[in-house]
Amino acid sequence: MQKKIPFSLVFTQTCNFFRNRIIPIALVSLLVALMSPVISYYFYKLETYTQLYLSGNIASYVSVIIIEVAIYIAIKSISIATVYNLYVSDKLNPKLLLSKVLENLLKIIVFYFAMIFHLVVIVLFLFLIFITLNSLLPKPLIISLIFITLIIFSVLFFIFTSFFFGLLAESKQKSFSELFSLSCQLTKTQWLPSFLMLLINIAYLMIITKLFMIIGENNIVVNIIFSFCSAFFDIFLTSFFYRLYWLATNDANSNFPTKDDQQ
Repeated sequence: MQKKIPFSLVFTQTCNFFRNRIIPIALVSLLVALMSPVISYYFYKLETYTQLYLSGNIASYVSVIIIEVAIYIAIKSISIATVYNLYVSDKLNPKLLLSKVLENLLKIIVFYFAMIFHLVVIVLFLFLIFITLNSLLPKPLIISLIFITLIIFSVLFFIFTSFFFGLLAESKQKSFSELFSLSCQLTKTQWLPSFLMLLINIAYLMIITKLFMIIGENNIVVNIIFSFCSAFFDIFLTSFFYRLYWLATNDANSNFPTKDDQQ
């Protein structure tokens, strides 16, 4: 595994991949964009949130969270399947796309259950450490350490999950443990280009959120446009981390695209 992959190389090749397949990527993004606002409008009307707030029903809150997570997993699965399809072929294959979406759904659900277990263990471990340090260090320093730990943990979590989802776009089947292990290795060796991509992701989210607040969220046309941008960027993000994986491992068995994407 190569230790240093320039961010510019990965980013340029990912942009070339998108440029060469812009129409099928735009079609998938449009499909997701047309579905998302309809689902959101049906489940998340303002009145629904108002009723939840007034009732204070925890079960209702949990139901909304479960639905939101389910929608996110479905969209993420579509993004991964799209990248997989377009690495295998330059044209969309609905049958291949659908089969990959269904396959990814189960893997993503299992992944998040595994992550919840690991997160609980890590949080308990850190909790015990900070309780011990609380009697040795001043409170402001403890708060600073907690803040720094949260930032580092969030960055590593983003990079690790992004690599895991990127690896799901690989045509060569890997076991769940192999995916976990390889994601850990890539997180350690390719953290710098991944961190730069995280900064771009944060910038995108800040811009899109600001525009959404300015324009307003009650217009379904605006919702479709923003959903399209979100789906488009999510496919780009998945493609970036798969491309970074391939360049780092130089896996000859992977479904790497044509040389046109490297120019």
